[in-house]
Amino acid sequence: MLTFVRYQLISFIRSLKFIPPVIIYLTWVFILYAYKNVPILSSYGASSIALYMTMTWISMAIFTMEEDSEKHILFTHVGGKQKYLIGKWFAVLAFMIPLAFFAIFYPLLASSFKGSMTVSLYAMAFYSHIIFGMFGILIGTLFSATTFAMKKYSWLSAVFVLVVSLASKSLIETVSLLKWGLWVFPPVFEVIDYMSAGDQLIVNQVFWFDTLHVLLYLIIGIMMAILLFLKKEQ
Repeated sequence: MLTFVRYQLISFIRSLKFIPPVIIYLTWVFILYAYKNVPILSSYGASSIALYMTMTWISMAIFTMEEDSEKHILFTHVGGKQKYLIGKWFAVLAFMIPLAFFAIFYPLLASSFKGSMTVSLYAMAFYSHIIFGMFGILIGTLFSATTFAMKKYSWLSAVFVLVVSLASKSLIETVSLLKWGLWVFPPVFEVIDYMSAGDQLIVNQVFWFDTLHVLLYLIIGIMMAILLFLKKEQ
């Protein structure tokens, strides 16, 4: 598995497909902290959203590197389709971690925040970036490696999910009935809402309920992605 992950990372780097999403992401972070004395949580919320979109892009690029013939050869070498999928995920995660760490620690090194970091703020920063990165990986997987991966419309479909998930709160406030249909989209606002009310993190029963919902969404999404991938490749 480690050999396969290394092979995926080397192939992706050599393809140079990582350059556009990474440059856009780094530019976003640099612009975000171009000024000093910025709020902590809302800034981390903005960089989490950037990571969300970037990881969707990177995931789709990594999952579409091989042609079908090469993919079936890799199934044999890795030891099965499910191991292939998991290996791909590990490769994407290996790419995500440095990007997340950069967004978290760059403003600290640049002394960009107007307040002081606390343990709870560090925890929320890591939580938001990891969750949003995994949301991006999940969307990228669904629209590049499963039965949703229609070559003509896969990128457009992924962008649609990103936009709707980020606009879901406004859409529900405009048309309340939409809440019954928008539950299928990543619950990004169950993270972002806690990062837009100043730099005092409120941890209460509702926070833990929202966190549980987010984690359950990811677990169910991962299980569905595995099933849909295996169905597509059968």
